[in-house]
Amino acid sequence: MTTLATTCATLPAARCVRILRAHLVNEARLLSREPAALVFGAVLPLAAIIVMTAVPAARTPVADFGGLSVVRTYQPTIVLFATSVLGLTIMPAILGGYRQAGVLRRLRTTPAPPSTLLAALFAVIAAVGLLVVALLMAIPALAGAGLPAHPGILLLAAVLSLGAFLALGTLLASVVRSPQAAAGLGNVVAAVMWFSAGLWLPRAFFPDWLRVLTDLTPGGAATSAMLGAALGEAPAWPPFVVLLCWTLAAAWLAIRTFRWE
Repeated sequence: MTTLATTCATLPAARCVRILRAHLVNEARLLSREPAALVFGAVLPLAAIIVMTAVPAARTPVADFGGLSVVRTYQPTIVLFATSVLGLTIMPAILGGYRQAGVLRRLRTTPAPPSTLLAALFAVIAAVGLLVVALLMAIPALAGAGLPAHPGILLLAAVLSLGAFLALGTLLASVVRSPQAAAGLGNVVAAVMWFSAGLWLPRAFFPDWLRVLTDLTPGGAATSAMLGAALGEAPAWPPFVVLLCWTLAAAWLAIRTFRWE
């Protein structure tokens, strides 16, 4: 098996940069031509925050929510929903589609290393994710709901969660050859992340053992960090370490297991 690191090391750096630039332009063009793939991960979360923000009562602080409004309380969950869908379903679907259509097989005959394609696709989807996260934070603020107490910490947690989910999505596409199976498995993993984040059952109702267990998942860690930022709590380092470890581990495994065919 040829690893991405070995393949990249055999080419001059300037050549890799040119190939990466070509992949970036191509992936951005393809995504702009078929934006429907982003509906579930980008449009739906934005629509949810807009509808929620449009209700005046949802922008009013509530004592039961620790002095936060409904919008501010659910903002981290919606952010996590967006980043998880972009990483765990769209990334495997695109790479799996390339594999099924024979695109990866044709790319194998070119000097392009696999890492340039993965990096370009990672960067394009990450750029979309960052834009969505920025809008999810800006729309409530512009409507009068205010910003999180620590917006920089929340943004950092969102970026790290996006990186972790994209790395996991790339790993799924590397291990599972069928695009349908990869996307389906991505949905299952995303559902687990949503449960860990308290999307269906608030984390406040979790027993201690379940809260500790879910804190070790990207979904639980990201939500814990973002809720802390929304509440104005002092930043805690464990959630960020968990997200970083998941990102590095999943990216390393994806590199080790990825094949053109």
